[in-house]
Amino acid sequence: MDDRRLVERCRTGDRNAQRELFEQTSPRVYRLLFRITGNADDASDLTQDTFVKGLTRIGEFDGRSSLITWLHRIAVNEALQFQRRGKVLRRKLNDLAAAQTEGYEDAARLTRFMDVEEALLALPTAERTMLLLRYQEGYDYRTIGELTGLPQGTVASRLNRAREQLRDALQKAYGTMEEKPAPTHPTIEGKVRTDGDEVAALINIPDTERP
Repeated sequence: MDDRRLVERCRTGDRNAQRELFEQTSPRVYRLLFRITGNADDASDLTQDTFVKGLTRIGEFDGRSSLITWLHRIAVNEALQFQRRGKVLRRKLNDLAAAQTEGYEDAARLTRFMDVEEALLALPTAERTMLLLRYQEGYDYRTIGELTGLPQGTVASRLNRAREQLRDALQKAYGTMEEKPAPTHPTIEGKVRTDGDEVAALINIPDTERP
């Protein structure tokens, strides 16, 4: 069922349509929130909040974006408001490891994923969210601006800053500790690469399914 027809049915209170909406879009909403928060419980709660708000405001959907993009905007707002309310994001890397183990063929790849997640979680929530929207979800600057309410120029500058912060976090982990083995991240002469393609390669991991 296409977005417009699904939305029309949801507006009438059709429970089957609402269930279909949730089943179609919740994995991607949850995946984004899971990587913003680093915690399965927070992500699950925020996913529920996103869909409650989405169904309440379904009449506002105008079809100018895809339905998943519209829901991602609500999800991002929920995550940022969650932080602004003073709630601590419960960052549990063991949650991430448990959720991702089956997506990796060997321990080295899982270790690399965990290192990237730790570096991402060290970033401010806004910068982490920018990176995920750009390199996990594949949104362009204009759409990220619409999702976050920021001008495109601000999006570009914050993404540049976020890439630098990610580079610094990974370089700190791998570039200054002689006792560590050679980094498994893409590097040039020992320096962690954080150009757009490499950030995408680092961040773009197998889908996280709802626990």
